[in-house]
Amino acid sequence: MQTAHLDVISPSPQARAGALTALPLPAPAFLKAPKQRIAFLYLGRRGGIARLAYELGAAALHHPQIDPLLVLSDSNELLGLAQTLPDIVRTVKIFTSGIGALTQAYRIPSLVQSLNDAFNSHRTETVVVLASHVWSPFIAPFLKHSGRRYVVIVHDAAPHPGDVTGLAYHWLLRDAAQADRLITLSSSVTTGLLAKRHIPSEKIVTLFHPVMTYAEMGAHTAWHGERPLRLLFFGRMMGYKGLPLLVAALEELRAKGLTVDVTVAGEGDLKEQKKRLKSLGVTVINRWLRDQELSELLATHDAVVLTHTEASQSGCAAAALGAGLPVITTPVGGLVEQVAHNVNGLVADRVDAAAIAREIVRIASDPTLYQRLVRGVASQRYGQTMPDFLDNMLDAIPQYAN
Repeated sequence: MQTAHLDVISPSPQARAGALTALPLPAPAFLKAPKQRIAFLYLGRRGGIARLAYELGAAALHHPQIDPLLVLSDSNELLGLAQTLPDIVRTVKIFTSGIGALTQAYRIPSLVQSLNDAFNSHRTETVVVLASHVWSPFIAPFLKHSGRRYVVIVHDAAPHPGDVTGLAYHWLLRDAAQADRLITLSSSVTTGLLAKRHIPSEKIVTLFHPVMTYAEMGAHTAWHGERPLRLLFFGRMMGYKGLPLLVAALEELRAKGLTVDVTVAGEGDLKEQKKRLKSLGVTVINRWLRDQELSELLATHDAVVLTHTEASQSGCAAAALGAGLPVITTPVGGLVEQVAHNVNGLVADRVDAAAIAREIVRIASDPTLYQRLVRGVASQRYGQTMPDFLDNMLDAIPQYAN
């Protein structure tokens, strides 16, 4: 039997290379699919959602499946930072004071025109409202023009106790009612919406609060017990944030002889806590924190303590975890979804000062525990970043067709 043609079955390396070069290689699946044209809309001026808007825009800019547009108020405090994102930011004019919601309502048609001009130019397919604005219920029908999908992120299932902005909560739900899809950032909010607001379950997708990177991971100085632990309590000083619980817990620590360095930072009336904080030697920064100031505070503290008496989820926790800081928190609402006890933080077993004090004692007197929690923060952030959040959002949006 002749074998003279075995070279046809086993070609030379050069021949194999030539054949491979000649054959077209299949493109990865994500390159075949057209990019989704998504506009992210935030009409507020400041706060954690302003930061979320910027970080979401930055992540979307580099996402292989998204052609993004980021539309912001021209009074957004992070506008300068957002405009470093090339070619995706558009601004619209919004009122700059609370009374402007009423006195400047005549400008709503102009706002609708500006938004539709931006969306038409971008050929937007989906509008994602990052937080409903007091004018949102008026403009929603126009934003859905031409069959655009309308998606709203709902942050709360009920007004926060003591938060005056909660007076508009039921009005803002009218925006959610017009949405094709609602996204929540915790199962706690989803449960609340389903129980109290009669919103169909098939309309809601529960995601998570992504970590936010005001300060980079590891920017803070590692703590090994050589000095008192530095704790940070920050945010608007609203009643549900539980500042009196923190103060009472610190008074218990003093009685036990444990020293910790504490900073309380944020805008709002400290009321009767002001004198108690001073007597405890707490550093108090009682004003609105600029973005850079918060970054510096996160970089100079070892852990964040949250003593909420009620919560949906927490942008403070997301900022702490994004900076690599463990979180000590109360077991309320979506906080227990963000903080895993003994993994990336400590969760008190009750909402009272003694329970909070016990967890502070644990971490402040055990550098080994602290270091383990820091490692836990780093490991737990996988799957919780802004690109991860975008991937999950994309999975949700195509499932609903107008």
